[in-house]
Amino acid sequence: MLLLASYFFYMMWSPPFALLLLGSTLLDYTAGNIIAKTPSLRTKKLWVLISCVGNLGVLSFFKYGAFITENVWNVIPALSDPPAIFTGIILPVGISFYTFQSLSYTIDVYRDSKLKSDSFLDFALYVSFFPQLVAGPIVRAGTLLPQFREKHNPNSQDIMRGIDLIARGFAKKILIADTLAIYVDMVYANPDFYGAVNQLVAIYAYAFQIYMDFSGYSDIAIGSALLLGFKLPENFRLPYMAQSPSDFWRRWHISLSTWLRDYLYISLGGSRSSNLKTYRNLLITMVLGGLWHGAAWGFVLWGCFHGLWLAIHRILCVDNSYIKIPKWLSIFITFHLVCFGWICFRAPSWDVLTSVITQFANFSIPVYAIPLDVLVCLGLAFLSHLLGSVTFLVSYWNNLSFVYKVNWYALLTVVIFFRASAQQQFIYFQF
Repeated sequence: MLLLASYFFYMMWSPPFALLLLGSTLLDYTAGNIIAKTPSLRTKKLWVLISCVGNLGVLSFFKYGAFITENVWNVIPALSDPPAIFTGIILPVGISFYTFQSLSYTIDVYRDSKLKSDSFLDFALYVSFFPQLVAGPIVRAGTLLPQFREKHNPNSQDIMRGIDLIARGFAKKILIADTLAIYVDMVYANPDFYGAVNQLVAIYAYAFQIYMDFSGYSDIAIGSALLLGFKLPENFRLPYMAQSPSDFWRRWHISLSTWLRDYLYISLGGSRSSNLKTYRNLLITMVLGGLWHGAAWGFVLWGCFHGLWLAIHRILCVDNSYIKIPKWLSIFITFHLVCFGWICFRAPSWDVLTSVITQFANFSIPVYAIPLDVLVCLGLAFLSHLLGSVTFLVSYWNNLSFVYKVNWYALLTVVIFFRASAQQQFIYFQF
């Protein structure tokens, strides 16, 4: 029933693309079965390779085909028009998430054959489970598959926790992220018109827009799964309270960062080799992590920035311990470097990116009125981050009575209903 619901959910966007979802499922289920049963190491490696080529090949065609073709044709102008197959490609929703999730199963079975699924229906549901299908979290087979072999009767605590997460997720998305998005879109649409102050507000606004937008979706996904009795892993942990780049990636999009660490960084050698190779592995991992987000040079640059930052931080503060910084200053510096990186992520073109940075270099003076609701949302976003790290306040909220919470949810639902807009989709739907 859940499997049919998940496919119906995905087909509401475009029925034909459900075949891609089914293709990844069949490929990796077959690969996992053969890898688990064969004693031949060569055969195991062959099927891991087939799985990687199949999943990443489909992902590359739909996500990077047009991008690669466009750049090749720009470099070699003598070429005729690019092949029609690479023009007008539609990116299937959630393809980056479910291909990584499906592929991780094959690699996990290669490393430990006990993780193989004995039921095709269970595995098909693992790949397509609707709460986290289109924007994560990316869940490992060892976390979700065992839950499909159990009977689930969610208790009142799970239901209240699920409702709490869903309400919080919609509040983050509709009340804060969508409000900030209007101002961010306005500034980035014409960056030359706005001075340094407005640009700075837009940078802060985008930092909290993308956090509230994406963590809001994750909250809704985790809460929806809880209502059904299933537990998905945490995907965000107050990332702007991080004290270093590595700490940030332990708090931001945790399911992706751990995927990149376990299946890419460690496979490249991790930190087991020389320092120079460790820095190389960090850079490669983050560049590919940036490219995972989309086919644009801005994402590549964002990945380069984080890779270099991780390497430099490791040189100065881990391998040699040249610098000791107070906790509050570490948080302040990390937050602002993350915000600087978001400029590369958000700018739609190189011209916009250079224009935003130039405004700071020149410190242009014009200051235009900043909407009050934007300032209020920024204040609430900052406050929620600070209060979220205060243990006794979190405990106080969790221990509030059922009646109080129900009244709060009812009020929040009314506010969300009147603020909701159909124009702002979730940012990570495009990835």
